[in-house]
Amino acid sequence: MKFEKSKINTVKRGAKKAVYDKSEIYSILDETEICNIAFIYNNKPFVQPINFGRLDDKIYIHGSLKNRMTNALLETEEVCLNVMILDAMKLTRSAFHHSVNYRSVMIFGSVKELTSDKDKLQGLKTIINHFVPNRWEYCRKPNKKELKATKVLEITIKTASAKIADTPPADKKDDLNLDFWTGTIPVKKVYDFPISDEFAKNKTKIPNHILDFVKEKNK
Repeated sequence: MKFEKSKINTVKRGAKKAVYDKSEIYSILDETEICNIAFIYNNKPFVQPINFGRLDDKIYIHGSLKNRMTNALLETEEVCLNVMILDAMKLTRSAFHHSVNYRSVMIFGSVKELTSDKDKLQGLKTIINHFVPNRWEYCRKPNKKELKATKVLEITIKTASAKIADTPPADKKDDLNLDFWTGTIPVKKVYDFPISDEFAKNKTKIPNHILDFVKEKNK
C-alpha cells in the first residue's frame, strides 16, 4: 500500500528519490530511535529530537506536564516530524557535487493526548519496545505517580513520504580528469557490547533480549 500523493507530501526536489510505499516508510521509522519534531511555541519555531514508538499507523511520544513541545502540539492538533539515516558520504572532484546517501522520512499527522491509564501504558510500552524489543517485559512498569506526571501523545499518521539516495558519486565530465580522490565513505552505526551499571554488575546477568538486540543491530 502507498500513501496517496498530495500537495503536502509530494517530493518535488529530487523526485526520483521519492518513496510513498508504506512498508518501506515504516521500515525506515522502525530502524531509528529518534525523530525530530517541528512546532511553534510563543510564535517562535523549534525543532526537538525525541525518542518515539510506532504501532501500525500510530506514533507515540511522551513528555512532562509542562513540556512546551507536547503542549504546542496539543494546541495545533497536528504535527510534522522527520527521521534520517545517513548511509554514506560521497566525495567528488568538485566541491559543488559532494553529497550523501541517506534514507529520510517526513510524517504528517494529527495529535491527541491519551488520558486513561490503560492507553497511556500502551503508548509507553510501544515507546520502550521500540527502543529495545520486549524491553517492557523486563523492567518495572510506571506507577500511578509517574503516569500522572507524564503526558503521552498519540500521533495518527495521515500522510508521509520518504527520500532514498543510494547512488555513486557524480562528477561532471569536465572534472573527471582532475587528480582528486573521489569515492564513497560508507557510514554504519555500531551498537557496542552492553555495560552493566555498578548495582547490576556483580548480581544481574545481561539478559538475552539485550544481547540479541545488539547482535541484530550490528548485522
